[in-house]
Amino acid sequence: MENLLSSYKDNLSKAKRMIKEASNRDKSLLNGMIRDMQYAIEWMETGRQPGNKRGVERLAAYQRERPFDPLLMQRFFRSQDETYVWDESENESVISSAEQEMIDDALSVLTAKEKEVYLMSRGHCLSYNKIANYLCISSSSVQTMIERAEKKIAKRRYDSLFCLSS
Repeated sequence: MENLLSSYKDNLSKAKRMIKEASNRDKSLLNGMIRDMQYAIEWMETGRQPGNKRGVERLAAYQRERPFDPLLMQRFFRSQDETYVWDESENESVISSAEQEMIDDALSVLTAKEKEVYLMSRGHCLSYNKIANYLCISSSSVQTMIERAEKKIAKRRYDSLFCLSS
């Protein structure tokens, strides 16, 4: 790769020297070649497409933060008394009282519908489509509710006294 990059840089400097002595028709062609070589060089040096404001390391998929550990949410959900017709898991008491209080506090900022959707998604690991089918709403509504719930929970966890120790 380093050889290719140095070759492009050498040819770029040659093209810049040639443009000074070229005719108008050739200058147009050389300018296009220079732009293409600069584009390729920038791509090779940075490892991302030139002109993009966000690189691959900043894609939304890598930025997602979960307000809670997904496994903790599943244990929390299994310890609840609320059951659904489609739920076949048994109730367990597998989380500490401190974790229970912290999660209850964070979930207290959610509306009833947001809490239900959030727990179905994070507690039972149901897909957005399955949740949408169970609740007779669109999957985009489910996604919106989950995103809104995660923002509220993250803000609550940041502001809450329960989370100062964690």
